[in-house]
Amino acid sequence: MKNDNKSIALISKDPGISALVESVVQLRPGTELTKSEATLTEMNGTASELAMKNDLVIFCPEGNSERDAIAIREIRQRTKTGAQVIALADANTPFSEMRKLSEAGAADVLPDNLSPDELAKSIWQSLDTADARSTADALSGTVVSVAQARGGIGSTTVAVNLADCLTQRTGWRKQTATNKVALVDLDLQFGAVSTFLNQQPSSCLYQMADEGVMPDSTFLEQSMIETTSGLWVLPSPSEFVPLHALAPRQTAELIQLLQARFDYVVIDLPRVLVEWLSPVLEASDRLVMVTDCSVPAVSQARRLLDFYSEVNLGLEVDIVINRKRKPLFAASHEKEAARVLQRPFKYWLAEDSAAALKAADQGIPLSKAAARSPLAKGIRHLAQAVAEARQSRTSAKN
Repeated sequence: MKNDNKSIALISKDPGISALVESVVQLRPGTELTKSEATLTEMNGTASELAMKNDLVIFCPEGNSERDAIAIREIRQRTKTGAQVIALADANTPFSEMRKLSEAGAADVLPDNLSPDELAKSIWQSLDTADARSTADALSGTVVSVAQARGGIGSTTVAVNLADCLTQRTGWRKQTATNKVALVDLDLQFGAVSTFLNQQPSSCLYQMADEGVMPDSTFLEQSMIETTSGLWVLPSPSEFVPLHALAPRQTAELIQLLQARFDYVVIDLPRVLVEWLSPVLEASDRLVMVTDCSVPAVSQARRLLDFYSEVNLGLEVDIVINRKRKPLFAASHEKEAARVLQRPFKYWLAEDSAAALKAADQGIPLSKAAARSPLAKGIRHLAQAVAEARQSRTSAKN
């Protein structure tokens, strides 16, 4: 943890909780504590203001998890890379209610009868996470998440080759990567990134989930694989991983570490909605939704986009229509699909099964297997847009 002074805001009407938190804060000199005798929802917008002024917000749920969850989401959406949130819930609170708070964005949900040592550990870990987030934001690693509207739509092909294009290789036979790019397979149960690149699955994500450990620099060094094309890959595990095995804090820390080390982080998302996805979506600068124009796919894409946008209101979304060449004039069903998704169809990837199969069979990117294919050209066009958006963002910051 950094040596900088930290500030904590406590929102609670319980004198006992107030005394407990105050005793813990005193253990670390230089840490400031601001106390408010209220509930989170009673404070309305003031809670967001506290979150922007402090490194950590601790609050006691009022017994209505839905209202508390709404308040947490508002804090997360308004502050973005601001304070972490810890909830100190009644020890008898059902697990399902505590989960709602975690899914809303709380870094930790703890029982209010825990010991000072246990509370101190959670507080310092949350502040460490906030430090990592600030560092990642300063280093401006761009996170691009790739989602699928339905199984078999080709999102892994898009993710693998988008990441490959973003390396922007130059030099003799384009062997030198200009950008450092990480490709992360978070489809824990059915991920196939490793097979697309002729790499072995890794047990690292499984061990992280199974042992509940927080990822760190050593974890990245041991788990990331560099391919011959200069792309760094974190594969999904070969072992079966329960969908809820990861914790939100683990994925938040993982993405922050990756942002600090890489220019681009491309994430192949699962098609399930689990609580540990929220930190991934919050950190995403861009989401690529791979779909087709069929009614079932468009319907599922809309449901997923509604969820993703609720987690990250400012999320930039690109719709990629796969396996169909861009028509000269859009058909009526294509216009209707665009209307349902409320976004234009800017990217069309032509049906090119021969090129995709050749690349997959050889375990190499399209840039090496079929660089001149329509599919490769379409993905390069998408990668160029992502790179230009990053350049614009960097220029705006400067």
